[in-house]
Amino acid sequence: MQDCAFDAMAGTYDATFTDSRVGRALREIVWSRLEHTFRAPQRILELGCGTGEDALRLARSGVHVVATDPSSGMIQVARCKAVNGNCAQHIEFRCVAMEDIGSFPAGEMFDGVLSNFGAVNCVPNLKTLVADLAGRLTPGAPLLWVVMGRYAPWEWLWYLVRGHWRKAWRRLDRGGVEWRGLTISYPTPAQIRAVLRPHFAITRLAPLGVALPPSYAAGWLDRSPRALAVLARLEKLAQRSSALASLSDHFIVEATRLPRQSGHMNTPERVG
Repeated sequence: MQDCAFDAMAGTYDATFTDSRVGRALREIVWSRLEHTFRAPQRILELGCGTGEDALRLARSGVHVVATDPSSGMIQVARCKAVNGNCAQHIEFRCVAMEDIGSFPAGEMFDGVLSNFGAVNCVPNLKTLVADLAGRLTPGAPLLWVVMGRYAPWEWLWYLVRGHWRKAWRRLDRGGVEWRGLTISYPTPAQIRAVLRPHFAITRLAPLGVALPPSYAAGWLDRSPRALAVLARLEKLAQRSSALASLSDHFIVEATRLPRQSGHMNTPERVG
């Protein structure tokens, strides 16, 4: 069911989001964190690579990426990009759901893990995923996730002014939202912190999409470059506030893998 859901989007995802002006502005912020977090010649696991934009970005800087996605259509688009971009030698694509990383070869380890733009929101059990990841990461390895949040004022405004009350409040349903055979969950930063804490120390929380609207609500910005520039500037300034992570379309979580012999109780978290 999962690969069918995203296969249908593979051919249009870049046009509707990646190459949109707001999509580029949001991804540039994430890329600034990628460059801060991952370094060559690390070997990074990417969960939900989609059409491969982030894998290509890392590969061009000399990072080796094992890029996974449950959609064969997405993988096909990403692989073509890697070949055309002359960086295929740094990327290994695997068509596999992130909840199946336990099926990787025994002892296969990674120097970090990345998941961008809400891929982890599709996982049925985040606690199990985190435990599986912890067993695949070396101590001190960085984690960078971009998660869709629960409280999204831009979404509320967009749908309420159009009279779509049910859509406006859809993220508040604690049972998640059914979409193309998937259940999409919308955790808060506090819930993500709790899920990660047994194995990871969170080092940073930041909003993404608190000033800039979601892509489905951003068509008007294509006609107003000045408004886009102002909102993009505000979005960058908002990166300084971890509190705004609770009120954004997505939020960025950065953490490090704790030593295996240590518990979370004796390792303080820092959020900056």
